[in-house]
Amino acid sequence: MSVSNNTDLSIPIVERSGAVLMEIGRRVPAFAQGLHLQSTGQLDQARQVFLQLAERPELTAPALHQLGVIAAFQGDNGRAAGLFDHAVKLEPAEPLYYCSLGTVFERMGDLPRAVAAMINLAVMLQTQGKHEDAIPLYRRILHLSPLCYSAWVNMGTGLAWIGRAREAVVPLMIGVILFGRLLPEARELSGRLLSDIGDRLPELTAALAVLPEGTPEGRLERLEEVLQTLDKALRTAGFIDATAASLTVALKLAPGNALARWNHSLACLARGDYAQGWADYEWRWVWDQFPEPRRMLGAPQWRGEDLVGKRIYVWGEQGFGDILQFTPLAQILADRHGPAEVVLEVSVPLVRMLSAVLDRPGLRVIARPDNPHRFGVEESFDYHIPLLSLPHFLSLRVPDLPLLPGWLKLPEAEVARGATLLPPALPGKRRIGVVWAGRPQHSEDARRSLPLALLGSVLDAIPDAQWISLQVGNRAGDALAFRGRLHDMSAALQDFIDTAAVIANLDHVVAVDTGVAHLAGSMGKPVSLLLAHSVDWRWEIGTTTSPWYPNHRIHRQPALGDWASVINALRDEHAGLTA
Repeated sequence: MSVSNNTDLSIPIVERSGAVLMEIGRRVPAFAQGLHLQSTGQLDQARQVFLQLAERPELTAPALHQLGVIAAFQGDNGRAAGLFDHAVKLEPAEPLYYCSLGTVFERMGDLPRAVAAMINLAVMLQTQGKHEDAIPLYRRILHLSPLCYSAWVNMGTGLAWIGRAREAVVPLMIGVILFGRLLPEARELSGRLLSDIGDRLPELTAALAVLPEGTPEGRLERLEEVLQTLDKALRTAGFIDATAASLTVALKLAPGNALARWNHSLACLARGDYAQGWADYEWRWVWDQFPEPRRMLGAPQWRGEDLVGKRIYVWGEQGFGDILQFTPLAQILADRHGPAEVVLEVSVPLVRMLSAVLDRPGLRVIARPDNPHRFGVEESFDYHIPLLSLPHFLSLRVPDLPLLPGWLKLPEAEVARGATLLPPALPGKRRIGVVWAGRPQHSEDARRSLPLALLGSVLDAIPDAQWISLQVGNRAGDALAFRGRLHDMSAALQDFIDTAAVIANLDHVVAVDTGVAHLAGSMGKPVSLLLAHSVDWRWEIGTTTSPWYPNHRIHRQPALGDWASVINALRDEHAGLTA
Protein backbone atom coordinates (compact mmCIF):
# COMPACT_ATOMS: atom_id res chain seq x y z
CA MET A 1 0.00 0.00 0.00
CA SER A 2 1.88 2.97 -1.27
CA VAL A 3 1.14 6.64 -0.77
CA SER A 4 3.52 7.83 -3.46
CA ASN A 5 2.72 10.51 -6.04
CA ASN A 6 1.26 7.80 -8.28
CA THR A 7 -1.51 7.04 -5.81
CA ASP A 8 -5.08 7.98 -6.72
CA LEU A 9 -5.83 10.71 -4.19
CA SER A 10 -9.40 11.43 -5.29
CA ILE A 11 -11.95 11.61 -2.48
CA PRO A 12 -15.28 10.27 -3.79
CA ILE A 13 -17.42 11.38 -0.86
CA VAL A 14 -16.25 14.99 -1.27
CA GLU A 15 -16.86 14.83 -5.00
CA ARG A 16 -20.38 13.59 -4.24
CA SER A 17 -20.83 16.34 -1.66
CA GLY A 18 -20.35 18.97 -4.36
CA ALA A 19 -23.74 17.89 -5.67
CA VAL A 20 -25.22 19.17 -2.40
CA LEU A 21 -24.50 22.74 -3.50
CA MET A 22 -26.15 22.16 -6.86
CA GLU A 23 -29.18 20.68 -5.15
CA ILE A 24 -29.48 23.78 -2.95
CA GLY A 25 -29.27 25.86 -6.12
CA ARG A 26 -32.15 23.95 -7.64
CA ARG A 27 -34.29 24.66 -4.56
CA VAL A 28 -33.12 28.24 -3.92
CA PRO A 29 -32.78 30.42 -7.04
CA ALA A 30 -30.70 33.02 -5.17
CA PHE A 31 -28.14 30.37 -4.23
CA ALA A 32 -27.98 29.25 -7.88
CA GLN A 33 -27.41 32.88 -8.85
CA GLY A 34 -24.54 33.12 -6.38
CA LEU A 35 -22.95 29.98 -7.78
CA HIS A 36 -23.30 31.33 -11.32
CA LEU A 37 -21.73 34.66 -10.37
CA GLN A 38 -18.90 32.86 -8.62
CA SER A 39 -18.23 30.53 -11.56
CA THR A 40 -18.10 33.46 -14.01
CA GLY A 41 -15.59 35.39 -11.90
CA GLN A 42 -18.02 38.01 -10.57
CA LEU A 43 -16.78 37.44 -7.05
CA ASP A 44 -17.90 40.70 -5.39
CA GLN A 45 -21.47 40.24 -6.61
CA ALA A 46 -21.41 36.58 -5.57
CA ARG A 47 -20.13 37.58 -2.17
CA GLN A 48 -23.06 39.94 -1.65
CA VAL A 49 -25.52 37.18 -2.57
CA PHE A 50 -24.01 34.69 -0.14
CA LEU A 51 -23.80 37.29 2.64
CA GLN A 52 -27.55 37.79 2.34
CA LEU A 53 -28.21 34.05 2.21
CA ALA A 54 -26.11 33.51 5.34
CA GLU A 55 -28.86 35.33 7.26
CA ARG A 56 -31.22 32.40 6.55
CA PRO A 57 -30.56 29.67 9.19
CA GLU A 58 -31.13 26.78 6.82
CA LEU A 59 -28.59 28.26 4.36
CA THR A 60 -26.02 29.69 6.77
CA ALA A 61 -23.50 26.85 6.58
CA PRO A 62 -23.43 26.42 2.76
CA ALA A 63 -23.37 30.20 2.30
CA LEU A 64 -20.42 30.53 4.70
CA HIS A 65 -18.68 27.74 2.79
CA GLN A 66 -19.06 29.62 -0.50
CA LEU A 67 -17.84 32.82 1.13
CA GLY A 68 -14.80 30.84 2.23
CA VAL A 69 -14.25 29.62 -1.35
CA ILE A 70 -14.36 33.21 -2.57
CA ALA A 71 -11.93 34.34 0.15
CA ALA A 72 -9.51 31.55 -0.74
CA PHE A 73 -9.72 32.45 -4.44
CA GLN A 74 -8.84 36.02 -3.54
CA GLY A 75 -5.84 34.85 -1.52
CA ASP A 76 -7.26 35.50 1.96
CA ASN A 77 -6.64 31.95 3.24
CA GLY A 78 -6.87 32.90 6.89
CA ARG A 79 -10.36 34.32 6.44
CA ALA A 80 -11.32 31.28 4.32
CA ALA A 81 -10.18 28.93 7.08
CA GLY A 82 -12.33 30.76 9.62
CA LEU A 83 -15.40 30.58 7.38
CA PHE A 84 -14.91 26.88 6.64
CA ASP A 85 -14.41 26.16 10.35
CA HIS A 86 -17.65 28.00 11.17
CA ALA A 87 -19.50 25.93 8.53
CA VAL A 88 -18.13 22.72 10.04
CA LYS A 89 -19.39 23.70 13.48
CA LEU A 90 -22.85 24.47 12.11
CA GLU A 91 -23.13 21.29 10.01
CA PRO A 92 -20.58 18.79 11.36
CA ALA A 93 -21.91 15.95 9.18
CA GLU A 94 -21.09 17.63 5.84
CA PRO A 95 -17.82 16.22 4.42
CA LEU A 96 -17.25 19.06 1.93
CA TYR A 97 -16.62 21.61 4.67
CA TYR A 98 -13.91 19.51 6.33
CA CYS A 99 -12.05 19.00 3.08
CA SER A 100 -12.24 22.66 2.16
CA LEU A 101 -10.84 23.48 5.60
CA GLY A 102 -8.05 20.94 5.16
CA THR A 103 -7.25 22.22 1.66
CA VAL A 104 -6.93 25.83 2.75
CA PHE A 105 -4.69 24.85 5.68
CA GLU A 106 -2.58 22.89 3.22
CA ARG A 107 -2.37 25.96 0.98
CA MET A 108 -1.23 27.99 4.00
CA GLY A 109 1.51 25.45 4.69
CA ASP A 110 -0.11 24.46 7.99
CA LEU A 111 0.05 20.69 7.43
CA PRO A 112 -0.76 19.68 11.05
CA ARG A 113 -4.09 21.51 10.94
CA ALA A 114 -4.77 20.30 7.38
CA VAL A 115 -4.26 16.73 8.51
CA ALA A 116 -6.33 17.26 11.67
CA ALA A 117 -9.32 18.52 9.63
CA MET A 118 -9.24 15.48 7.35
CA ILE A 119 -8.66 13.09 10.24
CA ASN A 120 -11.76 14.50 11.95
CA LEU A 121 -13.79 13.87 8.79
CA ALA A 122 -12.45 10.35 8.30
CA VAL A 123 -13.10 9.39 11.93
CA MET A 124 -16.64 10.78 11.69
CA LEU A 125 -17.28 8.67 8.59
CA GLN A 126 -15.95 5.53 10.27
CA THR A 127 -18.10 6.19 13.33
CA GLN A 128 -21.05 6.15 10.94
CA GLY A 129 -19.82 2.85 9.46
CA LYS A 130 -18.78 4.50 6.15
CA HIS A 131 -15.36 2.85 5.98
CA GLU A 132 -15.31 2.80 2.17
CA ASP A 133 -15.60 6.60 2.18
CA ALA A 134 -12.97 7.09 4.88
CA ILE A 135 -10.20 5.03 3.27
CA PRO A 136 -9.48 7.46 0.36
CA LEU A 137 -9.28 10.26 2.91
CA TYR A 138 -6.59 8.39 4.82
CA ARG A 139 -4.64 7.94 1.59
CA ARG A 140 -4.79 11.68 1.05
CA ILE A 141 -3.72 12.34 4.63
CA LEU A 142 -0.75 9.99 4.28
CA HIS A 143 0.27 11.78 1.09
CA LEU A 144 0.56 14.93 3.22
CA SER A 145 1.89 13.28 6.38
CA PRO A 146 3.40 9.81 5.74
CA LEU A 147 4.21 9.38 9.45
CA CYS A 148 0.65 10.03 10.63
CA TYR A 149 0.06 7.13 12.99
CA SER A 150 -3.72 7.61 13.27
CA ALA A 151 -4.17 7.54 9.50
CA TRP A 152 -2.31 4.25 9.16
CA VAL A 153 -4.10 2.40 11.94
CA ASN A 154 -7.56 3.86 11.20
CA MET A 155 -7.22 2.95 7.54
CA GLY A 156 -6.24 -0.58 8.56
CA THR A 157 -9.22 -0.77 10.88
CA GLY A 158 -11.56 0.33 8.10
CA LEU A 159 -10.15 -2.22 5.66
CA ALA A 160 -10.56 -4.96 8.27
CA TRP A 161 -14.18 -3.93 8.91
CA ILE A 162 -15.12 -4.22 5.23
CA GLY A 163 -13.49 -7.63 4.87
CA ARG A 164 -10.28 -6.63 3.09
CA ALA A 165 -8.13 -8.35 5.68
CA ARG A 166 -4.95 -8.85 3.67
CA GLU A 167 -4.92 -5.16 2.70
CA ALA A 168 -5.62 -4.21 6.32
CA VAL A 169 -2.50 -6.00 7.56
CA VAL A 170 -0.23 -3.53 5.75
CA PRO A 171 -1.33 -0.21 7.34
CA LEU A 172 -1.78 -1.86 10.74
CA MET A 173 1.73 -3.30 10.53
CA ILE A 174 3.09 0.13 9.61
CA GLY A 175 1.29 1.54 12.64
CA VAL A 176 3.07 -1.01 14.85
CA ILE A 177 6.39 -0.22 13.17
CA LEU A 178 5.90 3.50 13.83
CA PHE A 179 4.98 2.77 17.45
CA GLY A 180 8.15 0.68 17.63
CA ARG A 181 10.19 3.82 17.06
CA LEU A 182 9.06 4.83 20.56
CA LEU A 183 8.32 1.57 22.41
CA PRO A 184 10.75 -1.38 22.63
CA GLU A 185 7.97 -4.02 22.85
CA ALA A 186 6.45 -2.78 19.60
CA ARG A 187 9.87 -2.65 17.96
CA GLU A 188 10.56 -6.26 18.91
CA LEU A 189 7.13 -7.35 17.69
CA SER A 190 7.39 -5.53 14.37
CA GLY A 191 10.74 -7.20 13.72
CA ARG A 192 9.26 -10.61 14.45
CA LEU A 193 6.21 -10.01 12.27
CA LEU A 194 8.33 -8.75 9.38
CA SER A 195 10.47 -11.88 9.67
CA ASP A 196 7.38 -14.09 9.69
CA ILE A 197 5.19 -12.57 6.98
CA GLY A 198 7.23 -9.89 5.23
CA ASP A 199 8.20 -12.10 2.29
CA ARG A 200 4.52 -13.07 1.82
CA LEU A 201 3.33 -9.44 1.66
CA PRO A 202 5.18 -7.64 -1.14
CA GLU A 203 2.79 -4.71 -0.75
CA LEU A 204 4.15 -4.23 2.78
CA THR A 205 7.70 -4.21 1.48
CA ALA A 206 6.73 -1.59 -1.11
CA ALA A 207 5.07 0.64 1.50
CA LEU A 208 8.05 0.40 3.87
CA ALA A 209 10.42 1.35 1.05
CA VAL A 210 8.90 4.86 0.92
CA LEU A 211 8.15 5.27 4.64
CA PRO A 212 10.29 8.18 5.94
CA GLU A 213 12.49 7.97 8.99
CA GLY A 214 11.33 9.80 12.07
CA THR A 215 8.90 9.45 14.94
CA PRO A 216 5.17 8.98 14.42
CA GLU A 217 3.06 12.09 14.12
CA GLY A 218 -0.31 12.76 15.74
CA ARG A 219 -2.06 11.08 18.60
CA LEU A 220 -0.91 7.58 19.54
CA GLU A 221 -3.74 5.22 20.48
CA ARG A 222 -3.13 2.42 22.96
CA LEU A 223 -1.01 -0.17 21.19
CA GLU A 224 -2.91 -3.14 22.63
CA GLU A 225 -6.08 -1.98 20.87
CA VAL A 226 -4.26 -1.74 17.55
CA LEU A 227 -2.81 -5.20 18.10
CA GLN A 228 -6.30 -6.66 18.58
CA THR A 229 -7.38 -5.24 15.22
CA LEU A 230 -4.16 -6.49 13.67
CA ASP A 231 -4.90 -9.90 15.17
CA LYS A 232 -8.29 -9.96 13.43
CA ALA A 233 -6.75 -9.03 10.09
CA LEU A 234 -3.87 -11.51 10.42
CA ARG A 235 -6.22 -14.32 11.49
CA THR A 236 -8.64 -13.68 8.63
CA ALA A 237 -5.78 -13.47 6.15
CA GLY A 238 -4.41 -16.78 7.41
CA PHE A 239 -1.25 -15.58 9.22
CA ILE A 240 -1.99 -17.49 12.41
CA ASP A 241 1.54 -17.62 13.86
CA ALA A 242 1.82 -13.87 13.46
CA THR A 243 -1.46 -13.30 15.27
CA ALA A 244 -0.25 -15.30 18.28
CA ALA A 245 2.87 -13.13 18.42
CA SER A 246 0.91 -9.87 18.26
CA LEU A 247 -1.50 -10.97 20.98
CA THR A 248 1.34 -12.06 23.25
CA VAL A 249 2.63 -8.48 23.19
CA ALA A 250 -0.90 -7.09 23.64
CA LEU A 251 -1.28 -9.20 26.78
CA LYS A 252 2.02 -7.97 28.16
CA LEU A 253 0.77 -4.42 27.78
CA ALA A 254 -2.75 -5.17 29.09
CA PRO A 255 -2.80 -8.55 30.85
CA GLY A 256 -6.44 -8.15 31.91
CA ASN A 257 -7.77 -7.52 28.41
CA ALA A 258 -10.41 -10.23 28.03
CA LEU A 259 -10.85 -9.97 24.25
CA ALA A 260 -7.12 -10.23 23.64
CA ARG A 261 -6.94 -13.23 25.97
CA TRP A 262 -9.89 -14.89 24.20
CA ASN A 263 -8.35 -14.30 20.76
CA HIS A 264 -5.02 -15.58 22.06
CA SER A 265 -6.76 -18.80 23.06
CA LEU A 266 -8.06 -19.28 19.52
CA ALA A 267 -4.60 -18.75 18.06
CA CYS A 268 -3.05 -21.23 20.51
CA LEU A 269 -5.73 -23.85 19.81
CA ALA A 270 -5.26 -23.47 16.05
CA ARG A 271 -1.55 -24.17 16.53
CA GLY A 272 -2.23 -27.23 18.71
CA ASP A 273 -1.16 -25.58 21.98
CA TYR A 274 -4.12 -26.92 23.93
CA ALA A 275 -2.63 -26.37 27.40
CA GLN A 276 -2.43 -22.59 26.99
CA GLY A 277 -5.38 -22.46 24.59
CA TRP A 278 -7.93 -24.04 26.91
CA ALA A 279 -6.74 -21.97 29.88
CA ASP A 280 -7.17 -18.74 27.91
CA TYR A 281 -10.48 -19.95 26.49
CA GLU A 282 -12.00 -19.46 29.95
CA TRP A 283 -11.63 -15.69 29.42
CA ARG A 284 -14.66 -15.77 27.14
CA TRP A 285 -16.78 -15.25 30.24
CA VAL A 286 -14.91 -12.05 31.12
CA TRP A 287 -15.33 -10.52 27.65
CA ASP A 288 -18.48 -8.41 27.86
CA GLN A 289 -19.45 -9.01 24.22
CA PHE A 290 -19.29 -12.81 24.27
CA PRO A 291 -22.62 -13.91 22.73
CA GLU A 292 -23.47 -16.42 25.49
CA PRO A 293 -24.64 -15.14 28.89
CA ARG A 294 -22.53 -15.96 31.92
CA ARG A 295 -25.08 -18.02 33.77
CA MET A 296 -25.75 -17.64 37.47
CA LEU A 297 -26.92 -21.09 38.53
CA GLY A 298 -27.70 -22.47 41.97
CA ALA A 299 -24.52 -24.53 42.29
CA PRO A 300 -20.75 -23.86 42.17
CA GLN A 301 -18.86 -24.36 38.91
CA TRP A 302 -16.90 -27.59 38.79
CA ARG A 303 -13.15 -27.05 38.65
CA GLY A 304 -11.87 -30.57 38.99
CA GLU A 305 -13.25 -31.53 42.43
CA ASP A 306 -14.09 -35.15 43.32
CA LEU A 307 -17.41 -36.09 41.71
CA VAL A 308 -18.00 -39.54 43.17
CA GLY A 309 -21.65 -39.67 44.23
CA LYS A 310 -22.26 -36.08 43.08
CA ARG A 311 -24.65 -34.69 40.49
CA ILE A 312 -23.23 -32.32 37.86
CA TYR A 313 -25.09 -30.17 35.33
CA VAL A 314 -23.24 -29.68 32.01
CA TRP A 315 -24.76 -26.99 29.82
CA GLY A 316 -24.20 -26.67 26.11
CA GLU A 317 -23.10 -23.32 24.72
CA GLN A 318 -22.55 -21.56 21.41
CA GLY A 319 -23.62 -23.29 18.17
CA PHE A 320 -24.97 -26.72 17.25
CA GLY A 321 -21.55 -27.73 15.93
CA ASP A 322 -19.83 -26.76 19.18
CA ILE A 323 -22.23 -28.86 21.22
CA LEU A 324 -21.85 -31.88 18.94
CA GLN A 325 -18.07 -31.57 18.91
CA PHE A 326 -17.77 -31.56 22.69
CA THR A 327 -20.66 -33.79 23.77
CA PRO A 328 -18.32 -36.83 24.06
CA LEU A 329 -16.63 -35.02 26.95
CA ALA A 330 -19.84 -35.31 28.97
CA GLN A 331 -19.63 -39.09 28.51
CA ILE A 332 -15.92 -39.06 29.36
CA LEU A 333 -16.70 -37.02 32.49
CA ALA A 334 -19.29 -39.60 33.54
CA ASP A 335 -16.97 -42.56 32.88
CA ARG A 336 -13.79 -41.06 34.32
CA HIS A 337 -15.03 -39.26 37.45
CA GLY A 338 -17.87 -41.50 38.63
CA PRO A 339 -20.59 -38.95 39.41
CA ALA A 340 -24.00 -40.16 40.46
CA GLU A 341 -25.45 -38.40 37.41
CA VAL A 342 -24.44 -36.10 34.55
CA VAL A 343 -27.28 -34.03 33.14
CA LEU A 344 -26.42 -32.53 29.73
CA GLU A 345 -28.41 -29.49 28.63
CA VAL A 346 -28.46 -28.80 24.87
CA SER A 347 -30.32 -26.67 22.33
CA VAL A 348 -33.85 -27.88 21.59
CA PRO A 349 -33.18 -29.11 18.00
CA LEU A 350 -30.53 -31.49 19.40
CA VAL A 351 -32.53 -32.97 22.28
CA ARG A 352 -34.38 -35.82 20.58
CA MET A 353 -31.28 -37.04 18.76
CA LEU A 354 -28.88 -36.86 21.70
CA SER A 355 -31.45 -38.39 24.07
CA ALA A 356 -31.82 -41.36 21.70
CA VAL A 357 -28.05 -41.81 21.58
CA LEU A 358 -26.87 -40.93 25.10
CA ASP A 359 -29.62 -41.46 27.67
CA ARG A 360 -28.68 -44.20 30.13
CA PRO A 361 -28.48 -44.57 33.90
CA GLY A 362 -26.21 -41.77 35.12
CA LEU A 363 -26.40 -39.69 31.92
CA ARG A 364 -29.42 -37.70 30.77
CA VAL A 365 -30.08 -35.09 28.05
CA ILE A 366 -32.49 -32.19 28.59
CA ALA A 367 -33.51 -29.02 26.71
CA ARG A 368 -32.10 -25.56 27.33
CA PRO A 369 -34.54 -23.46 29.42
CA ASP A 370 -35.80 -20.04 28.40
CA ASN A 371 -34.26 -18.48 31.52
CA PRO A 372 -30.46 -18.88 31.27
CA HIS A 373 -30.07 -18.47 35.04
CA ARG A 374 -32.14 -21.54 35.91
CA PHE A 375 -31.49 -25.24 35.53
CA GLY A 376 -33.51 -26.93 32.83
CA VAL A 377 -35.10 -29.22 35.44
CA GLU A 378 -36.48 -28.53 38.92
CA GLU A 379 -33.72 -30.48 40.67
CA SER A 380 -30.64 -29.69 42.72
CA PHE A 381 -27.04 -30.22 41.62
CA ASP A 382 -23.69 -30.23 43.33
CA TYR A 383 -21.87 -28.59 40.43
CA HIS A 384 -22.42 -27.09 37.01
CA ILE A 385 -20.00 -26.45 34.14
CA PRO A 386 -20.22 -25.02 30.60
CA LEU A 387 -19.64 -27.78 28.05
CA LEU A 388 -16.69 -26.01 26.42
CA SER A 389 -14.96 -25.58 29.78
CA LEU A 390 -14.62 -29.36 30.08
CA PRO A 391 -11.53 -29.48 27.82
CA HIS A 392 -9.66 -27.27 30.29
CA PHE A 393 -10.69 -29.10 33.45
CA LEU A 394 -10.28 -32.53 31.84
CA SER A 395 -6.83 -31.47 30.50
CA LEU A 396 -7.70 -32.30 26.90
CA ARG A 397 -4.67 -32.45 24.57
CA VAL A 398 -4.26 -33.19 20.86
CA PRO A 399 -3.08 -36.80 21.47
CA ASP A 400 -6.45 -37.45 23.18
CA LEU A 401 -8.23 -36.98 19.84
CA PRO A 402 -10.46 -38.17 18.34
CA LEU A 403 -12.97 -38.29 21.17
CA LEU A 404 -14.95 -41.57 21.23
CA PRO A 405 -14.97 -42.17 17.43
CA GLY A 406 -18.41 -43.05 16.07
CA TRP A 407 -20.09 -42.26 19.39
CA LEU A 408 -23.19 -40.92 17.64
CA LYS A 409 -24.87 -44.20 16.69
CA LEU A 410 -28.61 -43.97 16.11
CA PRO A 411 -31.04 -46.71 17.12
CA GLU A 412 -31.81 -49.07 14.24
CA ALA A 413 -35.41 -47.87 14.14
CA GLU A 414 -34.24 -44.32 13.40
CA VAL A 415 -31.87 -45.52 10.68
CA ALA A 416 -34.76 -47.42 9.08
CA ARG A 417 -36.96 -44.33 9.31
CA GLY A 418 -34.27 -42.28 7.59
CA ALA A 419 -34.30 -44.70 4.69
CA THR A 420 -38.00 -44.03 4.16
CA LEU A 421 -37.41 -40.28 3.98
CA LEU A 422 -34.95 -40.59 1.09
CA PRO A 423 -35.85 -40.96 -2.58
CA PRO A 424 -35.30 -44.44 -4.07
CA ALA A 425 -31.66 -45.34 -4.44
CA LEU A 426 -30.32 -45.27 -7.99
CA PRO A 427 -28.33 -48.37 -9.03
CA GLY A 428 -24.58 -47.83 -9.01
CA LYS A 429 -24.85 -44.36 -7.47
CA ARG A 430 -23.30 -43.13 -4.23
CA ARG A 431 -25.69 -41.08 -2.13
CA ILE A 432 -23.99 -37.80 -1.23
CA GLY A 433 -25.57 -35.23 1.09
CA VAL A 434 -24.68 -31.56 0.63
CA VAL A 435 -24.94 -28.43 2.82
CA TRP A 436 -23.72 -25.09 1.46
CA ALA A 437 -24.77 -22.54 4.08
CA GLY A 438 -24.88 -22.11 7.85
CA ARG A 439 -27.14 -20.14 10.16
CA PRO A 440 -27.27 -16.44 9.12
CA GLN A 441 -26.92 -15.42 12.81
CA HIS A 442 -23.33 -16.70 12.88
CA SER A 443 -20.83 -13.82 12.82
CA GLU A 444 -18.77 -15.51 10.10
CA ASP A 445 -21.64 -16.91 8.06
CA ALA A 446 -21.12 -14.68 5.03
CA ARG A 447 -17.55 -15.92 4.80
CA ARG A 448 -18.11 -19.61 5.56
CA SER A 449 -21.21 -20.13 3.35
CA LEU A 450 -21.02 -20.35 -0.43
CA PRO A 451 -23.43 -19.88 -3.34
CA LEU A 452 -24.92 -23.22 -4.36
CA ALA A 453 -24.33 -22.24 -7.99
CA LEU A 454 -20.60 -22.84 -7.44
CA LEU A 455 -21.33 -26.47 -6.66
CA GLY A 456 -23.17 -26.91 -9.93
CA SER A 457 -20.08 -28.10 -11.79
CA VAL A 458 -19.50 -30.77 -9.14
CA LEU A 459 -23.07 -32.02 -9.37
CA ASP A 460 -22.52 -32.67 -13.07
CA ALA A 461 -18.91 -33.86 -12.86
CA ILE A 462 -19.43 -36.86 -10.55
CA PRO A 463 -21.28 -39.44 -12.63
CA ASP A 464 -21.79 -41.97 -9.85
CA ALA A 465 -23.42 -39.52 -7.38
CA GLN A 466 -27.02 -39.15 -6.31
CA TRP A 467 -27.06 -35.73 -4.66
CA ILE A 468 -29.22 -35.13 -1.58
CA SER A 469 -29.73 -31.61 -0.18
CA LEU A 470 -29.49 -31.53 3.62
CA GLN A 471 -29.81 -27.74 3.65
CA VAL A 472 -32.49 -26.26 5.91
CA GLY A 473 -33.54 -22.70 6.66
CA ASN A 474 -33.61 -19.73 4.33
CA ARG A 475 -31.07 -21.14 1.89
CA ALA A 476 -32.86 -24.46 1.34
CA GLY A 477 -34.80 -22.93 -1.54
CA ASP A 478 -31.56 -22.55 -3.52
CA ALA A 479 -31.94 -26.24 -4.41
CA LEU A 480 -34.85 -25.41 -6.72
CA ALA A 481 -32.37 -24.19 -9.32
CA PHE A 482 -30.94 -27.73 -9.51
CA ARG A 483 -34.19 -29.67 -9.61
CA GLY A 484 -33.55 -33.07 -11.16
CA ARG A 485 -29.92 -33.09 -10.06
CA LEU A 486 -30.31 -32.30 -6.34
CA HIS A 487 -33.09 -33.79 -4.21
CA ASP A 488 -34.38 -31.27 -1.64
CA MET A 489 -34.95 -32.89 1.79
CA SER A 490 -35.69 -29.70 3.74
CA ALA A 491 -39.38 -30.42 4.29
CA ALA A 492 -38.54 -33.72 6.01
CA LEU A 493 -35.74 -32.34 8.24
CA GLN A 494 -37.47 -30.86 11.28
CA ASP A 495 -34.61 -31.29 13.75
CA PHE A 496 -31.25 -33.02 14.05
CA ILE A 497 -32.61 -36.52 14.56
CA ASP A 498 -34.21 -36.34 11.11
CA THR A 499 -30.96 -35.14 9.55
CA ALA A 500 -28.97 -37.82 11.37
CA ALA A 501 -31.42 -40.52 10.27
CA VAL A 502 -30.93 -39.47 6.65
CA ILE A 503 -27.13 -39.21 6.97
CA ALA A 504 -27.04 -42.74 8.39
CA ASN A 505 -28.25 -43.90 4.96
CA LEU A 506 -25.78 -41.82 2.93
CA ASP A 507 -22.34 -42.74 1.65
CA HIS A 508 -20.75 -39.30 1.92
CA VAL A 509 -21.47 -35.70 3.02
CA VAL A 510 -20.19 -32.46 1.46
CA ALA A 511 -20.57 -29.49 3.83
CA VAL A 512 -19.30 -26.06 4.71
CA ASP A 513 -18.32 -25.41 8.34
CA THR A 514 -21.71 -25.97 9.99
CA GLY A 515 -23.36 -28.25 12.53
CA VAL A 516 -24.02 -30.87 9.83
CA ALA A 517 -20.27 -31.26 9.28
CA HIS A 518 -19.89 -32.08 12.99
CA LEU A 519 -22.95 -34.32 12.94
CA ALA A 520 -21.71 -36.43 10.03
CA GLY A 521 -18.20 -36.51 11.52
CA SER A 522 -19.55 -37.68 14.87
CA MET A 523 -21.41 -40.47 13.06
CA GLY A 524 -18.19 -41.59 11.38
CA LYS A 525 -19.35 -40.69 7.88
CA PRO A 526 -16.84 -39.52 5.24
CA VAL A 527 -17.10 -35.74 4.96
CA SER A 528 -15.70 -33.33 2.37
CA LEU A 529 -15.36 -30.13 4.42
CA LEU A 530 -15.29 -26.84 2.48
CA LEU A 531 -13.56 -24.08 4.45
CA ALA A 532 -13.07 -20.35 4.01
CA HIS A 533 -9.52 -19.03 4.08
CA SER A 534 -9.71 -17.60 7.59
CA VAL A 535 -8.72 -20.09 10.25
CA ASP A 536 -11.23 -21.55 12.69
CA TRP A 537 -9.08 -23.04 15.43
CA ARG A 538 -10.69 -26.50 15.32
CA TRP A 539 -9.54 -27.13 11.73
CA GLU A 540 -5.92 -26.17 12.50
CA ILE A 541 -3.61 -24.50 9.98
CA GLY A 542 -3.25 -25.70 6.41
CA THR A 543 -4.04 -29.36 7.07
CA THR A 544 -6.29 -31.57 4.92
CA THR A 545 -7.32 -33.81 7.82
CA SER A 546 -8.79 -33.23 11.29
CA PRO A 547 -7.71 -34.86 14.56
CA TRP A 548 -11.32 -34.50 15.74
CA TYR A 549 -12.88 -36.36 12.79
CA PRO A 550 -10.57 -38.84 11.02
CA ASN A 551 -13.02 -39.24 8.11
CA HIS A 552 -12.97 -35.53 7.23
CA ARG A 553 -11.16 -34.41 4.07
CA ILE A 554 -10.58 -30.65 4.28
CA HIS A 555 -10.59 -28.34 1.26
CA ARG A 556 -9.78 -24.75 2.21
CA GLN A 557 -9.56 -21.52 0.27
CA PRO A 558 -5.95 -20.70 -0.64
CA ALA A 559 -6.92 -17.00 -0.57
CA LEU A 560 -9.86 -15.01 0.78
CA GLY A 561 -13.00 -15.69 -1.24
CA ASP A 562 -11.38 -18.26 -3.52
CA TRP A 563 -14.17 -20.83 -3.59
CA ALA A 564 -13.23 -21.84 -7.15
CA SER A 565 -10.08 -23.59 -5.93
CA VAL A 566 -12.08 -25.35 -3.23
CA ILE A 567 -14.61 -26.59 -5.79
CA ASN A 568 -11.81 -27.85 -8.05
CA ALA A 569 -10.26 -29.79 -5.16
CA LEU A 570 -13.67 -31.24 -4.25
CA ARG A 571 -14.23 -32.32 -7.85
CA ASP A 572 -10.80 -33.99 -7.93
CA GLU A 573 -11.47 -35.80 -4.63
CA HIS A 574 -14.74 -37.29 -5.83
CA ALA A 575 -13.39 -38.10 -9.28
CA GLY A 576 -10.78 -40.18 -7.45
CA LEU A 577 -13.47 -41.89 -5.39
CA THR A 578 -15.37 -42.65 -8.59
CA ALA A 579 -12.28 -44.18 -10.18
